[in-house]
Amino acid sequence: MPSMHDQRGFALPLSILVVTVMTMLIAAAHVRVRADRVIAESSGATITAFAVAQSGLHRYFAIYEDSTSAPPDGDSLRVNVPQGYADVRAFKVKSSPDSSEHELFIVRSTGHLIAPTRGSDPQAQRTVAQFAQWQNASMHVSGVFTAANDWVIGPSTDVDVRGWDHCAPAAPTVTGVRTTAASTLISADFDEISSLIKSGTGQYVADSTRINWASIVGGQFEADYDYFPGYDASYPTIRITGDTTITDLFGLGLLIVTGNLTLTGSVLNWRGVVLVGGGLTVNVAAGVFGYVRGITATGLNAQLGFSPTANQISGGSLLDFNYHQCEVENALNSLIGFVPLPNTWVDNWAMY
Repeated sequence: MPSMHDQRGFALPLSILVVTVMTMLIAAAHVRVRADRVIAESSGATITAFAVAQSGLHRYFAIYEDSTSAPPDGDSLRVNVPQGYADVRAFKVKSSPDSSEHELFIVRSTGHLIAPTRGSDPQAQRTVAQFAQWQNASMHVSGVFTAANDWVIGPSTDVDVRGWDHCAPAAPTVTGVRTTAASTLISADFDEISSLIKSGTGQYVADSTRINWASIVGGQFEADYDYFPGYDASYPTIRITGDTTITDLFGLGLLIVTGNLTLTGSVLNWRGVVLVGGGLTVNVAAGVFGYVRGITATGLNAQLGFSPTANQISGGSLLDFNYHQCEVENALNSLIGFVPLPNTWVDNWAMY
């Protein structure tokens, strides 16, 4: 049996071993806690840098919201915020050969987190990006009245369509009525018409307007109203989904109806642009003098493969459709600027 002296000799090394193991365990725990803390701080810093990047992206769009011209390719802007700064760059990815077409940009924002207690070097950074479309106030005019559907004009209704510009200074004269080859229209159906062109299918005529009707129907167009608000002198944008009837149409701006539009009552005065997915039915009171000063397009659902109903114009009235470039521009002015495209935001844009 080991003596008392021998037992004491074993106890000391064992105690040292236990203390050493405990010290190592405590040190490992401290290292783990510190590592977790660093990871947590790094994650928080990355989230803050993400918020800085988003702020820069929104600020850039806000700056160009009321601008009358698109940014140059490679445009750069530094946006300072309390948590740091964002470097925003805009790159053109699709140029426009025609002023009526929209240009496509990718706008990239890199957020840099600055912690004043740790110096001026960024502690974290995060990049986000979004595609955006630059819209201008011009529209391709294929006709004063472009109809991708047929017309039926009542025998006691006088319809005038004039393609010369009523704005000063005047723009070049445009086609009066542009419609399909299968249309039953003849020039004699009008009381006065500057010109009549019949060619192509309904889809061909609808496409000739160069209007992205699918995006409008698909909800990618944000309007001021989704109903007819009555008179609004600010040239509002109005987008009504489906079929609708408007009694006493009086106003100005951009009027969009995705279905059929019926106009009744004793007033029909509109200045601006009228776009109809289906057919336009005009049945105002007898003797009414009505007009649309700007441009009108109907049957645009033909772009989507549908066969819109015919336009029905009757009521024993005098209706004028006159080209007015100034009113077209006034109706589209509120659309000038950057429009972020839905479902194109990314937070993993390559930084090279």
